[in-house]
Amino acid sequence: MKQRLIPYDLLADIALTYIPNPIAKIVLLEIARYSNSSGECFPSRETLSDGSGIAVRTVVRAIQWLEKEGLIRVRHRHGTSNFYIITSMEEEMTEDTRANLAHEGVIYLDTNSNRKNKSYRANLARPMDTPMFLAFWQAYPRRIGKGAARTAFARSLSFADGNSIVQAAIAYAAHCTEMKIEQKFIPHPTTWLNTERWEDDLATEEAKPTSGWGNVEL
Repeated sequence: MKQRLIPYDLLADIALTYIPNPIAKIVLLEIARYSNSSGECFPSRETLSDGSGIAVRTVVRAIQWLEKEGLIRVRHRHGTSNFYIITSMEEEMTEDTRANLAHEGVIYLDTNSNRKNKSYRANLARPMDTPMFLAFWQAYPRRIGKGAARTAFARSLSFADGNSIVQAAIAYAAHCTEMKIEQKFIPHPTTWLNTERWEDDLATEEAKPTSGWGNVEL
């Protein structure tokens, strides 16, 4: 299949996210390499095996683990490769996008009935939708990957006061506006949190150019 370019932040976010299954994490990174900007792709198991250097049988087990833990959704298709959705990107999708994909035959399953059987990731992420996190989410200048950001925010509270993080996000948003930084060059909130960017000295930062892969912030 033809590989499509995606924002580099997705790979960085996955790399910085704690996943207690290293083999599954490698496979998830490989899936992300083929994903579009909504986190969707359909590489074959053999393609994932070749790219990751992991045996096909082990790749299959890793995919099953990732699906069980809620890190990906899988549309199983007979006679062709499966369709994968990286769940941290789902919340960025609009209803129009979902409608268009549904028209193309991509089905999104309603997981409400499975909420009693939450995975470790869901148990970690969902309770963190606190007023403090919501304040951060509203303040941050690029709202994408809310689930992963929620988990990263909770982890960040071990290193910094929540109010300090929110105030830093507000200041960073103002900085982006002042410097006229395009959305695509603003790091995902998960990346910003995982790299402790709330400690940045914004006064020393210069305006970033507005084109070219080499200018993507991480």
